[in-house]
Amino acid sequence: MKRINRLATVLSSVCLAAAAQAHHSVTTHFDMTRSIEIRGVVVDFKLRSPHASMVVDGQSYIDGVLQDATVQRWEVESSAAPGLRAMGIAADTFKPGDRITVVAAPNRQAGFRFVNSSNFTDASGKRYSRASAEQVQTATADSVANGEGIARMAGRWSAPGAFARREGSPLPLNAAGIAARDSYDPKQSPANTCEAMNIPDIFNSPYLFDVMVDGNEITIHNQPWKVERRIVLDGSAIVTEPQGAFGVVRGRLEGSTVILASERFPPSGWGLGGATQFLGSGVDLPSSAQKKVTERFSLSEDGLTLNYDYTLEDPAYLTQPFNGHLQFIRVAADTPMYPYECDAESASMFSRRPGDDALQTGNSP
Repeated sequence: MKRINRLATVLSSVCLAAAAQAHHSVTTHFDMTRSIEIRGVVVDFKLRSPHASMVVDGQSYIDGVLQDATVQRWEVESSAAPGLRAMGIAADTFKPGDRITVVAAPNRQAGFRFVNSSNFTDASGKRYSRASAEQVQTATADSVANGEGIARMAGRWSAPGAFARREGSPLPLNAAGIAARDSYDPKQSPANTCEAMNIPDIFNSPYLFDVMVDGNEITIHNQPWKVERRIVLDGSAIVTEPQGAFGVVRGRLEGSTVILASERFPPSGWGLGGATQFLGSGVDLPSSAQKKVTERFSLSEDGLTLNYDYTLEDPAYLTQPFNGHLQFIRVAADTPMYPYECDAESASMFSRRPGDDALQTGNSP
């Protein structure tokens, strides 16, 4: 039973990754309870992240009934590149001039022909959807790295995909934090600019990450935004990645637990939580230069579960430190980790509104 539950957890997270809600909540902009069908011709398709995009000249149907005989231009927001790759979609799968049927969620703003879909049928009748995505298998005990201590942490892991809560952020916001929450403007979100989501909320994104161990050095590579942090576990202060967006970390071992204490983060518009992730839950929550994060990684006895406990501090916006816990599931070593290349126009779809520029077609910069 535990094995079945574990597999279900992984498959669920992969489906969420395909939905690409790690970037923004589709329900905010699109009515997921309704469906519209676009039948037409591909004008442009770009396999990119955080959202692939398609432009189609076609007619719309609801429940099989033609809505308008006029051929109109439709813009389609889809999953991030890794999600579509898992569905068997490559950069050249949909080419200009190809006939296509798109089943999509319509925009909540009437008349805005910008829809959301990960459900495509080509001219031959081949269908691409989340249901057709390749399944990810959990690892088995015999795949755990040999050795003792942190060497056994090495491997590929699945993050849970803990999305926004209906009741709002769990963080203990002070007056400044509440003011930042209440003045949130999606157009000003770092999500529009390809800034990487920061720790700990990046681990709430439904993507994969690798842990690599070399002696007393550990490297954590997160699939989204290709974030890679390298830490020597000797207590020395290290800038973990070239841009310094993840601060300065001091790593150490406490028994077989890896402890990473990070500080000196640059202020960020979503440094405490992203709008679509658990800690933001509907809004971006900023961080200040006072932000500190302590992360604790520990392995289950069978080596198949990685426990992640963290303490998040920032007295500029929080009344007290916040403690959180996540569990990661080890996946098979051959699980593909498809590239996540953030594209500026794709990222800006986070806050797209009627009247914004049309999506670029072709190879225009």
